Amino acid sequence: MESESLRMTALVEDMLLLARLDAGRPLDSAPVDLTGLAIDAIADAHAAGPDHTWRLDLPGTDEGDEGDEDDEAEEVVVLGDDHRLRQVLANLLSNARVHTPAGTTVTVRPRRDGNRVVLEVGDDGPGIPPALRDRLFQRFTRGDASRNRAAGSTGLGLAIAHAVVSAHGGTLEVDSRPGATTFTVTLPAAPDA
Repeated sequence: MESESLRMTALVEDMLLLARLDAGRPLDSAPVDLTGLAIDAIADAHAAGPDHTWRLDLPGTDEGDEGDEDDEAEEVVVLGDDHRLRQVLANLLSNARVHTPAGTTVTVRPRRDGNRVVLEVGDDGPGIPPALRDRLFQRFTRGDASRNRAAGSTGLGLAIAHAVVSAHGGTLEVDSRPGATTFTVTLPAAPDA
């Protein structure tokens, strides 16, 4: 009963969040460094899925010199709701973990591109079936029809991620084929201080 109660509470909270976003309620707006957010999210993902390979491809660092203390990652800053943007990234990483086999490499790449910020989450897993891609961001879409409530999926995660990104004035897109799936979040960059 406790487990079902927790699941129902999470479902109600997700539905309320979607209703607030549908109603156009504003989110918090403060500077959010997506580089720091990505570092935290990868650390959490590594703990949740040690059977996957988790990589960060940070701007301003030399690839392959991950331990070099002289390299400092470039800040990639947006104005937004830190908690909700963390939720987007956590959802994308969780989906990569759940829907790809052990040994899959998942890479997060935050970067600034002119007046936009781009955050990519890519994996080298089996890809998303074409029939599913068209409805991927719709509510109650599940990646595996055999999954049930016990597995914890409500089919709302990507719908919430899409709604949160849209509420920040951004886009969430996916490109997928066998061996390469990339979710791309594009957001307006914070004005330079």
